[in-house]
Amino acid sequence: MTSSDDATRSRLLRRGFALEYATLGWNVVGIVVLAVAAISAWSVALAGFGPDSVLEIGASAMVTWELSGSGEDRQRRAPRLIGGAFALLALYLLVQSKNIVTVPT
Repeated sequence: MTSSDDATRSRLLRRGFALEYATLGWNVVGIVVLAVAAISAWSVALAGFGPDSVLEIGASAMVTWELSGSGEDRQRRAPRLIGGAFALLALYLLVQSKNIVTVPT
C-alpha cells in the first residue's frame, strides 16, 4: 500500500467508527424513549422495539469490532449471534401477542 492508500483507509475507518458511534448513541436514546412509551401505553408492540434497539446496538458493536481489524472467526460468528437474537425477539413477540389477543365468542 502507498501512503495515500493508508491515509484514505485511515480516513474511511475514522468515518466508519464515527457513524457507528452515532448509531449506538441513537439506539441508546431510542431504548429509553421506547421504554417510557411502552410502559405508559402498556404496548407489547412498542416493547418489542426496545429489544430490537438492543439488537441494533449489538449489530453496531459487531461492525465496530470488524472495523477494528478482527479475524475471520468473528466474521462467521457475528451474523449467527445477531440472527439468533432476532429469532428470540420474534419468539418473544409471538408469545406476548398470544397473551393479549382475545377472540370474542
